[in-house]
Order: sequence, then structure tokens, then C-alpha cells
Amino acid sequence: MYFWLRLVAVSLLLAAPAIHAQAPVTAPAGAPAPIIGVVDVDEIMQDALAAKAVRNQAAKYRQDFQTQGSTEEAALRSTQQAIEQERKTLSPQDLAEKARAFDASVAEYQKRELARRRAFEKSFNAAMTKVQQAMFEATRQAAMAHGANVILPRGQVLLFDDKMNMTKEIIALMDKALPTAEFPPPVVEDAPQPTPPPATVKKKN
Repeated sequence: MYFWLRLVAVSLLLAAPAIHAQAPVTAPAGAPAPIIGVVDVDEIMQDALAAKAVRNQAAKYRQDFQTQGSTEEAALRSTQQAIEQERKTLSPQDLAEKARAFDASVAEYQKRELARRRAFEKSFNAAMTKVQQAMFEATRQAAMAHGANVILPRGQVLLFDDKMNMTKEIIALMDKALPTAEFPPPVVEDAPQPTPPPATVKKKN
């Protein structure tokens, strides 16, 4: 520990000439003295009621989409296995036709997955925009109440007096102004519907 402190002291001494060589920075005439507040954004997004509501609704829609995707994947695997089993009994033309149909089904599935992801992200962003707006407004109110003119995120501050931390106050203001937030139902656009697997073709004698 003592060795580390000595290293810090030496580094500060080495940096001192460069610091003194620079022209002193002065605040513009009439500029107010900084009154700093600190905000933990991660804690707000974790504990605010509206943020919790968005996460809960998002989890539901995410699970619904995952179920849809898993069902379609299972159907594709079943079709692929059926084609493999029929490989020896189908003519080359019929096998090629089934392979093309299967490839088309895979491509359609990928498009549906992308459309579902985009729909989810659009709804999530819309819901979180409301939460962020509420956070900004609550931060503004808390800053005005404390006369703060500089607000810093907790992650960018190494040391500070806990009296400067406005996080709990901001969460309380948010919960009062926006106790919940609606997650718009995702609308999947331009997504091809699943096509039934190709019918089994018997080899002609």
C-alpha cells in the first residue's frame, strides 16, 4: 500500500510541471458556480416501476416469439428428416424439388424471425422512450429542487459525497408521475407465413 502511494505521489510530481505550464482555465464572467448532482441511471432502470413494467411485458412477448420460432424450427427439422428418409425412394427430380422447397421454407423462416425481432425492438424502444422521458423530467425536477446545475452519471464519477446522489429522489418522482408504461403489442410486418411441407412423392415404377 505504501509503495503504491509513493508511485502515485511520484506520478503527480512528474505531471506537475506540465500542469503549471498550461494557462489557467477561468470560468466566463458571470458563470454560476457548479452545483453538482449525481444520478445512477442503472439503478433507476432497475428499480423504477415503469421500467419494471416494461421488462415484464417484454419478457412475455419475447417468450411468445421464442415459442413461435421453436415450433417452426421443429417443423423444419421434421421435414428435413423426412426428406433424408425418402432419399433412397425418390427420383433425382423429386428429391431436387423437395430440396428446393425445403430451402425456400428455411429462407421464409429466417425472414419471419427477422420480422419478429424488428417488431419486438420497435415496441421495446417505444416503451423505453416513455421511461427515459419520465427519467429526464424527474431529473430536471430534482435538480431544480436542489439548485443543481450539473448532473453527472454515477458511472463517470469516482468519488462523491452521498448527499449529491439524487437517484432515490428521481425514482420516487418517476413512480409518482409514471407508475407503469405500456409496451405496444409488436406488429410483425411483411413476414411470409409458414408453408406446409411438400407432399411425399412415391417413386414411379
